[in-house]
Amino acid sequence: MHTAINLRERTANVQGFWNSEHLLTLDQSHSLKIANVKGGFIWHSHPNTDEMFYCVSGGPLRMELCTTAKTPQDAEKTGPDEVVVLNVGDVFSVPRGMQHRPVAENETGIMMIERVGTVNTGDREGDERTVYVDEKV
Repeated sequence: MHTAINLRERTANVQGFWNSEHLLTLDQSHSLKIANVKGGFIWHSHPNTDEMFYCVSGGPLRMELCTTAKTPQDAEKTGPDEVVVLNVGDVFSVPRGMQHRPVAENETGIMMIERVGTVNTGDREGDERTVYVDEKV
């Protein structure tokens, strides 16, 4: 049976912060995931995929970017050289390989689109915040 998905309702039901949940898969190649976030995440990049963020609720979501850093450790030392602010309804795509760190002072519901198999911590896979999501391709 085909049915619509309400992003606000589904996101509101995600337990905890920074725990991505699979929503659906597009063309067996891209995964739509949802999460509730609050506080700052870790610096990381995704070497093989862009990562799109959509602010579903709450906000704002600050996407800190370090355009010159090659590693998360470089980004931690340097800090952001650019910040993109997403309010409800806003969308932003982080280019592949760019060090980034999402930050939300308030509870914020987000949707992400990325290649199937992408972990939330990117090049820091295995970090204590890594979440492996069953994407049911």
